[in-house]
Amino acid sequence: MPCWVDVTVETSEQREALMAFYGALFGWTYDVGGEEMGHYTIASRDAQAVMGFGQGPGGAGEAITYFATADIASAARRAVELGGQVGMGPMDVADVGTMAIVVDVTGARFGLWQPGTFAGFGLVYEPGAPGWFDHTSSDPEAAGNFYRELTGMSLSEPEPGMKVLANGEQWFASVSANEMAGRAAQWNAIYVTDSLERVRATARAQGGTVVLEEMPVPGSAITVVADPVMNTMVTVMRAGDHAADA
Repeated sequence: MPCWVDVTVETSEQREALMAFYGALFGWTYDVGGEEMGHYTIASRDAQAVMGFGQGPGGAGEAITYFATADIASAARRAVELGGQVGMGPMDVADVGTMAIVVDVTGARFGLWQPGTFAGFGLVYEPGAPGWFDHTSSDPEAAGNFYRELTGMSLSEPEPGMKVLANGEQWFASVSANEMAGRAAQWNAIYVTDSLERVRATARAQGGTVVLEEMPVPGSAITVVADPVMNTMVTVMRAGDHAADA
């Protein structure tokens, strides 16, 4: 299952500006790590962890979705057997856990996380927390098969063109085709809000851009905004049946 999302930028100024933007959108508070941890920052809603912010050379604002695993070495090997590539790790992060960055068969980057003292999300499916995950690429068939085999989760197609990964009865991610020509394959974490109108107004007030005003999705609706720091798109879903049932 997806257990964490983080975004990495190059400078402390970018990190702090990005934290201010997300904090305004979702009411998050932050725990900033020390220099020995690269000032890695944990965002929380109601004292529950919801996202990470890192800084380092080459950080371009890409958000990485991590999947939990009890055996990261085996999971990384399996990803390679399925046609993926390991770009980094596995590597220990102090006693917090072990991470690896992998590129799947469609070119989308994602992470693997074997928990130590930190398991990942403390809150999901609530306003200010992640409520869904979406993978888009030019080959959703290959992507769906890759993640089904890697995670051991089930893959179904509840409607034409939309594949869903599920843990038993719990749907948690969609696998679909890119709708924008030339857009790179990617994972996208979708965060929940109680008001899309407020998110749009806040994003504009913070210097961000509203990319997609509002679009209905099964059981809910989404808005897409771009942050003013890295111009990374952030998808937000109105709390509703979709998030509640996920």
